[in-house]
Amino acid sequence: MKKVILLILCLFPATLFAQSAMDYFHKSANFYVNANKKSAQTTIKEGIQKFPDNQKLKDLAAKIEELPDPEEDENKQNQQKQENQDQQEQDQEQKDQKKEQQQPQEISPEDAQRILDAIAQEEKELQEKLQKKEPVRSRQIEKNW
Repeated sequence: MKKVILLILCLFPATLFAQSAMDYFHKSANFYVNANKKSAQTTIKEGIQKFPDNQKLKDLAAKIEELPDPEEDENKQNQQKQENQDQQEQDQEQKDQKKEQQQPQEISPEDAQRILDAIAQEEKELQEKLQKKEPVRSRQIEKNW
């Protein structure tokens, strides 16, 4: 009798740590719901190894495989960020080129002198026209109010 009790006491802790198929199912389902694909896959694989005939574990494994891979999502996001950054750099280069084109180009001293002479000539002609023109006389307007 002592041996039986001793055997039961020795095996009792081992049964406490043993997991059932439903334990693996619930753990994996929890990871699945939280979109933690790697942990869900690891847990479900362990459960299927211990309980290869359990249909619930197999069905959940199929569902977990349908879950998008977070690494792929990160790669896509990184790729989109890189494309956006490249586009911004191209836009900045185009803006810089436009600024360079809009900056006044250097004028040689001879060209500058010709432009100043032309402006002075036009101003002189305008002054002469204004001097020839008779001043406009103001007239009084009667107000009827």
